[in-house]
Amino acid sequence: MSAESGKPQSAHLGDVVVTVLLIVGSIGLAIGLFFGVFLWDTDGATHALGFFLGVFLPPVLTLAGVIGGIVALTRRRLAFFYPLAGIVLSLLSWWIAQALATS
Repeated sequence: MSAESGKPQSAHLGDVVVTVLLIVGSIGLAIGLFFGVFLWDTDGATHALGFFLGVFLPPVLTLAGVIGGIVALTRRRLAFFYPLAGIVLSLLSWWIAQALATS
């Protein structure tokens, strides 16, 4: 007898599929946000802290979400919310950084 929980395999397969799609989407979003930061600096009057946060914080939050999702998948736990949280936090941090940079 195996030590597996009583969860059906289809539930885990759905979590794997959704998690992988969210990981790929979050990586694409982080790349887009990274290059989107450079659009703020069109007039050269960008606030340095906002620019720094906009460049580095979204990729770091995305990486944390990707790592959390992969670790949860390998431990066979519910994993889709890690990359989803990474996406939401990346967008929120980018929006705050944009407000700082352009103020």
